[in-house]
Amino acid sequence: MCIPKGNLLIRIIHYNHKIDQLRRVFVAILFFISQTAYSQLFDNPSNVKIVSKCVDYIYNVQPDSANVLIEEIEERLPNHPAVPMLRGLNVLWTNIPVVTIDSVFEEFSNHLRETIRLANRLDGGRQEHPEAIFFEMSARGLLAEYYADDGHYMKALSEAGKAYDLVKSGFELSDKVPDFLMTTGVYNYFREKYPEKYPVYKPLLWFFRSGDIELGLQQLEGATQKAVLTKVEAYVYLAYIYLRYEYRPKKAQKYMWYLTQNYPNNLYMKSKLLESLTTGEDFKQAPYSYIKELIASDRSYYTMAGRAFQGLYSEVVKKDLESAVEAYRSGIAAGTDIKGHGTYYRSMSYLGLGRIYVKQGKKEDAIYNLEKAIEVSESAVIDEEANELLDGLE
Repeated sequence: MCIPKGNLLIRIIHYNHKIDQLRRVFVAILFFISQTAYSQLFDNPSNVKIVSKCVDYIYNVQPDSANVLIEEIEERLPNHPAVPMLRGLNVLWTNIPVVTIDSVFEEFSNHLRETIRLANRLDGGRQEHPEAIFFEMSARGLLAEYYADDGHYMKALSEAGKAYDLVKSGFELSDKVPDFLMTTGVYNYFREKYPEKYPVYKPLLWFFRSGDIELGLQQLEGATQKAVLTKVEAYVYLAYIYLRYEYRPKKAQKYMWYLTQNYPNNLYMKSKLLESLTTGEDFKQAPYSYIKELIASDRSYYTMAGRAFQGLYSEVVKKDLESAVEAYRSGIAAGTDIKGHGTYYRSMSYLGLGRIYVKQGKKEDAIYNLEKAIEVSESAVIDEEANELLDGLE
């Protein structure tokens, strides 16, 4: 569930991970925004209030409203790295999850480069001022993520290495600054969980300090209660973790209901809520209006997601298998030109088709679609169901 991210370690460890993790950087970028006592960035409540409102506009995908406030913030805080960082995040959430299109990435990366330049000005490049460390760290982490997503791995490695040198400076702050519960929680969880899920990365992690899965989850939960401006991102992280790593979708639902109710324009969040409802009988709770919004989007990623969920709704709730097949096929077709994103929705559609063909006794069609579901899947839950159905066909 894009998410300024505190997952700088993740961008370092698996810089080529898919865009579903992009929202992680959004976390970290705003932790100084919430510290009126610790930083010079916001020295009065009115500044905190305006930046909080700007962040809400960004999450709610209201780019024009966000830009108006960014201009006002720039007047209050001239030559501060927070300004280009907010601009970069506004570009990011306006285009999530497909950010590496040339025209979008050029604008996005230019804002991040300006963030780094202004961060260095804060303390003459010494990397000692907390705000300087934070904003350069966040900008380099985002650059690493998207260079990797676009296949520029050497550039990604370069930025990721520089980011980690900076992130080490933030380990001691979580006890003093509640918003740092977010960054330390993400680090503690994924430092251990990611190599557990992807063992191939274990040899690359020996020089990273150890984490703690349970402590990480506790810190993230604490951030939802105590943090100021990273509170929302804590919800996003926890939902994503329970969906894709812990495989406890009912836990994710709690966080995604909160996010969709508070940020009703955010289609990405709506797609993740629907994903959290896909097991058992839970999809009967799915707001069909969300599915229609996704289908109506002019962006093929969301159209693909909407069709996949429409297929599941027709299959599970309406018991209309013919309509389900049509929707699943439409979802696969809608995502044909999307490279590197949407694998969950493709695999979900193939699995749905395979499940229906098993019921209809169409063995060859069932085998083809179930094998395709496994081929494109990044979800252990989808793999497990597809394999069980294939075993039943033998």
